[in-house]
Amino acid sequence: MDIAKDLALIDLLCAQEFPSEHERYHTAWLGPGDWPDVGDCYAYEAAIAERLTQRWGEAFRWGTVTLEERMARGEAIPEPWMALTALTIDVRTWVAPESGRHVTVAVADREDESRPRIRADVTETAPP
Repeated sequence: MDIAKDLALIDLLCAQEFPSEHERYHTAWLGPGDWPDVGDCYAYEAAIAERLTQRWGEAFRWGTVTLEERMARGEAIPEPWMALTALTIDVRTWVAPESGRHVTVAVADREDESRPRIRADVTETAPP
């Protein structure tokens, strides 16, 4: 577990071009793939969030339940927000002032059969 490396990865994603005209986001998994203890995953996510808050100010924190309801009514939700809705309930989002991109960090913990993981997304698309 190396917070400095994961923060550098987020910085890299903020600076990189997007893969295509239609795919306007980057996604990365932070921390180890398999946490020794589930609580460690949440603590690591909080540590990443604390450092991003020191850089960019308080995160916009929101739940994905509203997006899930909107999708159920047939509304199109853009990526990466649709994927985040399927993977997590609680999301933190900052706007990186250098790039103007939205940076999201969340624990993907909605899949009962898998252990939680930390996902980072960088996009130009504001949360819907």
